[in-house]
Amino acid sequence: MPRSAKAHAGETARAPNAPVPLAETPLDPAWQRILEADGIRALYPPQAMAAGPVLAGESVLLACPTASGKSLVAYLALLRAARSGRTGLYLVPLRALAHEKAEELEKFRDLGLKVGISIGDFDLPADKLERLDVLVATSEKADGLLRRGSPWLDRLGVVVADEVHLLRDPDRGPTLEVSLTRLRRKYPDLQIVALSATVGNSEEVADWLGARHVASEFRPVPLKLGVYYDGRITFTDLTTREVDPPGEAVPRLVRSIVEEGGQALVFVNSRRGSDQLAETLAPTVRRLLSADDRARAAAAAEEVQASGDEGTEGMRRLASLLPDGVAFHNASLTNAERRVVERAFRDRVLKALVATPTLAAGINLPARRVIVRDTTRYDDRIGVQAPIPALEVHQMLGRAGRPRFDPFGEALLIARGPDDEERLLDGYLSAGPEPVESRLAAEPALRMHLLALVASGAVATDRDLSGFFESTFYGRTLPLSELHDKVAGVRRFLVANELLVPGTALRATRFGQLTSELYLDPMSAIVLRQILERAPLGVAPFALLAAIATTPDLPGMFLRRGEEADLLARYADEVDELLVKPDEEPLELSLDSFLSTLKTASVLESWIAETPIVEVTERWGIGAGDLRSKAEDADWLLFAAGRLAVAFNRRVARAIDDLSLRVRYGVQGELLDLVRLRGIGRVRARMLFRAGFPDREALRNAPIDRIEQALRSRRLADMVVQQLTPRGRTAASPPPDTHPGEPAVRTRLRRLEDFPGDARE
Repeated sequence: MPRSAKAHAGETARAPNAPVPLAETPLDPAWQRILEADGIRALYPPQAMAAGPVLAGESVLLACPTASGKSLVAYLALLRAARSGRTGLYLVPLRALAHEKAEELEKFRDLGLKVGISIGDFDLPADKLERLDVLVATSEKADGLLRRGSPWLDRLGVVVADEVHLLRDPDRGPTLEVSLTRLRRKYPDLQIVALSATVGNSEEVADWLGARHVASEFRPVPLKLGVYYDGRITFTDLTTREVDPPGEAVPRLVRSIVEEGGQALVFVNSRRGSDQLAETLAPTVRRLLSADDRARAAAAAEEVQASGDEGTEGMRRLASLLPDGVAFHNASLTNAERRVVERAFRDRVLKALVATPTLAAGINLPARRVIVRDTTRYDDRIGVQAPIPALEVHQMLGRAGRPRFDPFGEALLIARGPDDEERLLDGYLSAGPEPVESRLAAEPALRMHLLALVASGAVATDRDLSGFFESTFYGRTLPLSELHDKVAGVRRFLVANELLVPGTALRATRFGQLTSELYLDPMSAIVLRQILERAPLGVAPFALLAAIATTPDLPGMFLRRGEEADLLARYADEVDELLVKPDEEPLELSLDSFLSTLKTASVLESWIAETPIVEVTERWGIGAGDLRSKAEDADWLLFAAGRLAVAFNRRVARAIDDLSLRVRYGVQGELLDLVRLRGIGRVRARMLFRAGFPDREALRNAPIDRIEQALRSRRLADMVVQQLTPRGRTAASPPPDTHPGEPAVRTRLRRLEDFPGDARE
């Protein structure tokens, strides 16, 4: 059973919630100096409780509220490992959070700490990885390291599992659970530092990890929880606060906190809702801005407009809202647009930010007042609006109160009537968060991870397989009989589809090995193999795009009213060329589901035809961020299909690889050589082509003034010329016959690393 947290030997008697001066902690003096330079003079009580065990090499699960300083405890564990010549792996659920943690760890660079990052489709070369002390990565990337047996892991001393309560997430949870189980079984002496929100069974999670349980309700900024209804906030401590009119609920709550010098963060349940509410708030906030506020907000708007070489709808709308001190944040934005918004909010340029719930999954954007407008959202698994779990709501509410800036935080829900007010107080604010439960038994997760375990050699016998699953969180907390039955069924499926070798031995076929290395859902691999067996020489791009869009790894798009007729007409036109049809095995898609895959293919077709992003988004109702995500996943699937083609239909491999590159860059084939230049996207590549530069060779022989004239920028022209010289060649500009990512096997740039859940809206 987990041990209760005890004060370390260096603590002296003090008030329970009093900070502990750094001089009274077991921290190395050099570490103390760096923390003091960062404005940290003392440790919060939960940090102090965890620091002693962590520095002694113990595994620890630290469960406490948002903004209570959990990350610092993890950094101490990483520093300890590096000092003893061991490496550290910092696992995060989102790419944005990976960047944030890597930046924070840079403060220890003077100690010689070497930090790297591995996210999405970006793999560090083995030589660079070997020089790192700390790797910040998503669970998917850690899973990839385990599958490939990276030698870097053999020096691993500590693994940090940030947001470990996300074990309960249906999408991310299984990979996190399997990765932690594999790491603990392979490296028995490994130190685990797990960071969790307050959940109902954190002791149970700590017990599974063999970790000391350190729990606290401490917050550095006092937090008041309440429900707003009809002009009044009722807090859980039974105090009330009147909010002066005029205005509807959210504008009134935003106005009153901005007038006090604070910021407001508003959570809504959909992207469209975030856009619309931000526009509604703009007039309210605009009137409260000072001249300096307006100047800084206008500069942020200019930064958004300069964030890409092609305009997007999100860019246009943000540029119109930012000067008013307001913005929205959701999955429709590009990565560059989101970074500008996040930085503007942290720098207090923005007074109000409207976001979808995925922003609450760890990114550090606190505000004095957090308003959760919606406590339900559409669940595509059941097809109706469903309550948002209390744990997620508390994660959103926990963003209230910014240390060093806010004297308090207010976290509010909005009631629509007296009965609703009581429901929210009892069902969310007074109720404890749900317990963490394993999601490993879901069949898509099982078939993917079971194949990976066998293909990587992690299990070789039935006994190994049973032992592994008994070591998972599922095996420690839930009935094993159901899981064993599902594992047996998935194994039969993998054997029947020639991914595993028949018989008692656990061994992957060549097909199964390649499927695992490519990070494919086995069902997707089976569909891709079927596609390749059917694809004729000279297969049309749309047929390939429509085929990969049927795989589970590229979910179909939501059909808007009126789109069915156009897509049915397209189906009738293309039916003879299509490589996958409705109701066929193994997918057996309904007609509606199949039409949604044709919509995805049509969007991708527009993308590679160089249709402006604004036109694509307006025509198909897709955000620019979603469009980029679809293109990234389609590129990855086409790359995987190209590698499988070597085994199953070599004749079409080159056509698939060419299409993969077109999808990656969003261009017609004639621009492929130009877009490989750093800083040259599809818009600038087309500008060069129209100016008479069809490829890099033409640019190499041209005077720089002509290149500047074509690009309308001396800076860009200089950048291009530097890359055209022998010394300027970089990994960003491979030779024409080299597919980006070769010879290393590329893994999927998962949408989960950006906006889990929000991508399904």
